[in-house]
Amino acid sequence: MDQTLLSIGELAAASGLSPKALRLYDDSELLVPRRVDPFTGYRSYGRDQVRRARFIAALRGLGMGLARIRVLCDLDGAAAAAELRSWWRQEEADALSRAAAVDALARDLGELPLEDDMTTSTTAPRTAVALHQGLERPAQQDAALVHTLPGGRTLIAVADGFGTADELAGQILAAFTAALERELAEAFTADPSAAPLAALETAWAAAESLVPAGDDAGSTLTAAVLDGDRLYIAHLGDTRAVLVRGALIEHITQDHTQVRSLLAAGRLSPEEAAAHPDRAVLNRALAAGAPTAPDLLVRRLEPGDLVLVASDGLHAVVDPSALAGALTAAAEDPEVLASRLVDLALAAGGPDNIALALAQA
Repeated sequence: MDQTLLSIGELAAASGLSPKALRLYDDSELLVPRRVDPFTGYRSYGRDQVRRARFIAALRGLGMGLARIRVLCDLDGAAAAAELRSWWRQEEADALSRAAAVDALARDLGELPLEDDMTTSTTAPRTAVALHQGLERPAQQDAALVHTLPGGRTLIAVADGFGTADELAGQILAAFTAALERELAEAFTADPSAAPLAALETAWAAAESLVPAGDDAGSTLTAAVLDGDRLYIAHLGDTRAVLVRGALIEHITQDHTQVRSLLAAGRLSPEEAAAHPDRAVLNRALAAGAPTAPDLLVRRLEPGDLVLVASDGLHAVVDPSALAGALTAAAEDPEVLASRLVDLALAAGGPDNIALALAQA
């Protein structure tokens, strides 16, 4: 056996985990250092522990608890595989139970009477859209738009393409917008007060129809419709919708990654999520083999509220405090703010395409 010892930083680099996550696994007695210096407290690990570190991270990425991982790590290969499958059978059973409860609750909620205090603003929102290729990408694969819809509604939307089809995001955005306009025109003719949530869901099929079969190309899509004092959102992937009200910021959407879901459920710590090798891997997107149905969300709007839809070329690059400061600063013209946000992303290195759309009620 190789007796060479690794520092915690070297093990972090070799395993893809952060030192914070490795300290957590030490405290949990899942990955105990070979040696701890009695004077400095520095941890040293064996090279053979790299594999164990990666294995623990993989199990945590599935959502397995630390106590169950401790049991599994002490088993041989066949027994560990049986333990893993047994754990997953219960996870599947739990998911089925929750799905039945969700369906029942959704039916009950669907029978509640609609609120009758919705108002329709006569003033069109102030809007802006911005695109930039970034400083490292060879092509622009993001798309963004602002579009006026039937009934005086306003659509702002962003799609973030990936893979080999550079034009896919723009094509998806155009097809979805056209379908949404048709759906809303028909609904508005029948009932001018009809909410656009059903139209968003129906129009989504136009985006799904463009997903390349058996290809690595795909896209995210986040679309927000401002309709009087309501905001309606259809969302898939890791583009984001943010609502800013004065000094308050609400991140309405959730990134569709397994790691993000486990973090939200309390099954991964922030330190583990930040360092997990698969933290940016989408498990829902407009892509072959992935679930393509969107989240459908509704929020109230108040005069002066700012709505931002953006790709991860902005929100994953700009320091959160800097982004929050820009969004909550004294009211700026949306065009000025859009330009400022792009500048922040470029100042942070601009490693990705940048796309954003803004609307101020």
